[in-house]
Amino acid sequence: MRPSHPAINLDSADRVDHNGVGRFAVPRHGEFFAIPTAESSMQSRLRRHAVVPFGVFAALVCGLVAGSVRAEESAEEVRFFEQKIRPLLVRHCYECHSEEAGEQQGGLLLDRRSGWIEGGDTDKAVVPGQPDASLLVTAIRYDDANLQMPPDQRLDDEAIALFEQWVQRGAIGPADDMGETEFSRLGDQEYLFDQAADHWAFQPVTRVTVPSPPSSLGELGRHAVDHFVADSLAKVALVPSEPADPATLLRRLHYDLTGLPPTYDQITAFVEAAEIDRDAVTRQWIDRLIASPEFGQHLGRLWLDVVRYGDTDNNYRPDTRTPHYHPFAFSYRDYVVRSLNDDKPFDQFLKEQMAADLMGFAADAPEMAALGFYASGPYSSRAQAEALDDWIDVTTRGLMGITAACARCHDHKFEPVPTADYYSLRGVFAAAARVDPLDETKQPVLASYRPTPSETADYQKKRAAIDAKVNGAAGKKAKNNNRSIAQKIRETELAELLTFHPGAPARAMVLADRKRPPESYVFIRGDASARGDAVPRRFLKILDPQQGAFPADSSGRLELAEKIASADNPLTARVFVNRVWGHLIGSHLVATPSDFGLQGSRPTHPELLDWLADDFMRHGWSVKHLVRRIVTSQTYQQSSRSRDAGQAADPENRWLWRSNRKHLSIEAIRDSMLLVAGQLDRRIGGHPGRLWDGDYTRRRAIYGFINRFNLDPTLRAFDFPAPVQTQPARGESIVAPQALFTMNAPLVIDQAAAIASSAAVSQTKDDRQKVVSLFQMTLGRDPDAAEITRTLKFVEFQKRFQNPDRPPTRFIDSPWPLIAQALLMSNEFQYVD
Repeated sequence: MRPSHPAINLDSADRVDHNGVGRFAVPRHGEFFAIPTAESSMQSRLRRHAVVPFGVFAALVCGLVAGSVRAEESAEEVRFFEQKIRPLLVRHCYECHSEEAGEQQGGLLLDRRSGWIEGGDTDKAVVPGQPDASLLVTAIRYDDANLQMPPDQRLDDEAIALFEQWVQRGAIGPADDMGETEFSRLGDQEYLFDQAADHWAFQPVTRVTVPSPPSSLGELGRHAVDHFVADSLAKVALVPSEPADPATLLRRLHYDLTGLPPTYDQITAFVEAAEIDRDAVTRQWIDRLIASPEFGQHLGRLWLDVVRYGDTDNNYRPDTRTPHYHPFAFSYRDYVVRSLNDDKPFDQFLKEQMAADLMGFAADAPEMAALGFYASGPYSSRAQAEALDDWIDVTTRGLMGITAACARCHDHKFEPVPTADYYSLRGVFAAAARVDPLDETKQPVLASYRPTPSETADYQKKRAAIDAKVNGAAGKKAKNNNRSIAQKIRETELAELLTFHPGAPARAMVLADRKRPPESYVFIRGDASARGDAVPRRFLKILDPQQGAFPADSSGRLELAEKIASADNPLTARVFVNRVWGHLIGSHLVATPSDFGLQGSRPTHPELLDWLADDFMRHGWSVKHLVRRIVTSQTYQQSSRSRDAGQAADPENRWLWRSNRKHLSIEAIRDSMLLVAGQLDRRIGGHPGRLWDGDYTRRRAIYGFINRFNLDPTLRAFDFPAPVQTQPARGESIVAPQALFTMNAPLVIDQAAAIASSAAVSQTKDDRQKVVSLFQMTLGRDPDAAEITRTLKFVEFQKRFQNPDRPPTRFIDSPWPLIAQALLMSNEFQYVD
């Protein structure tokens, strides 16, 4: 049974008005397909929210004002305040409402809990649990013309929503005693290093003995992963579930390994072969999927979330209202996909992303595109300090699951990371600089890209026109702007052409070491004008107790990369293995994938995590080996059906007594619709395209344009993460805009029409056979008798509204596109069992 939206218990011919759109409800096994009966359009627009930048005050994320919190408040609420709320207060409120700044306008302090609870001259600023009754929320919403804060500009909707959530959760924050509670040891590095000495994640990865298989496994106990899982299940008196049926298993494998569904013919062939030797045919099919080009495209998206991939910076140019394009970011995306398909050893993969320019590659080698890991990140158009902070954060949290950016202004409050360690890493990155991607004299064209002659000719024509405009504007200044008109043209029209045109050159977004690495100093309280002690460029002390200094004549990026991508590093392999496990299984062994530190979750199966990490490294850091190891296990291949005993003992399935049902990502939903409609363009690599608007690309979603500052609202509605910081994992929500998208989006309507006009549907006059063909194409199975009867009943009902004297010309004139769209909207299409 698949999770479903609230069902409408009506006869199939009853008309329903839902969200302002007429629909028919066609039931299937207690569920209902939504079938639009009005001509669909993209009238419903999702409200756009500006992304709240994380890195602007990344150190403040962990607290500028050193203060303790009430002992009874949970660590989770503390983290929410420190990571989400305090940076906003510091940026927008502390200038006028903090003791440290010497300001208390209106008698209101917002640097401690007592301040906002007691309020100022007017009244209480915050009523915990009641956003609508809190003056602070009223002020930031701009609901009252006489009470608007901050006074210069209203916060964006996402920031306001965070404040509302914070108040609803109890408005947790620093206590008024500022250090008298049991949390007063926050930031005590000696104490934190003592705690870290016994912390599981900082212990070396060692070879783990596989436990003996319990009798509950029977003949299934042939896989090490299953031994560990069954051993844990036995402790809670549970046993694994039976294997998933072959059709369900094949669909799961296809989506988890390629992000695309199997065809009806593939499912039929697999089911027939599984009757003879299920294990052998499953392994053969796994090898085939892992060897396919789609493997890297799909798994690559996991990595792009981690490295906050985007095709623009995270802000707009104020004078032109156009984004700061990263015109060659796509070459980094293609490097990731290619590396995964080639099974490049993961340790080498990491080193190239951090320091390819220092590893002896030719300037036009495809490996140079790996430097987009840093060079195509956010903040490239802003102050260097924020870009460096972002580089530190993506390196430490993204690759090793430990936060270091929180030590920018003071010793880390929660982890063994002193401020000196932050500035040691900062010194490494400050010794390198991002090369201007529009400076074509410094970056050769990558040898691996070959546009067609027609694409090249069209690009050259358009480029010549832009160059003429640039030359014509030579020496002219833009009004009210220090930049020249020629520079504006290069940064807008030329950058857009280089970003999107398939005939444009393909270059790498790269870094280069400075000729003389600058000295690195601790900035007191993060203030660059208040220099403290000099610190050498070196690794984190918690991972390198000796902290040998990196060479004085280079940035130390390569040496840092070697420290991170080392079998002696206890974090790197564990963190990546956990990410891949979560991607395939649907839940992580460590529930905080980017936080393996003292505040992170403990692993549910610590021995299994270490066994996988050790096995991964001993097999040459092979990602394909790791994936194959997991998906060949019975733990992965078991059924997702619920069982009363398991639900009672382990309702969250932490011990993996069944498989996890998973909702498809927006990329998989989009790509699957194109595939079943016969519209998917399988070309690999190249410039990005628009995903939804106008003449949208038919290529896979990984090749879509990602605007960091103005993230596509459809992507956001489906939990696509904001690419302004490294992402631990995607959330999974079910919200109304998702249904509105499948009901109204031109892309969905186009694919439904393409399915209905396919030969299998349009070239038969037998309505029953049309229904069968629609189910086979979209869901990969035959419909049952009840589904055929109900669908034919809808077809007959719909035909009553057709004019028999003219052929159908619009989407709604024929029932078949509507039925195809209903199947695309169904839970069965959008979930994986």
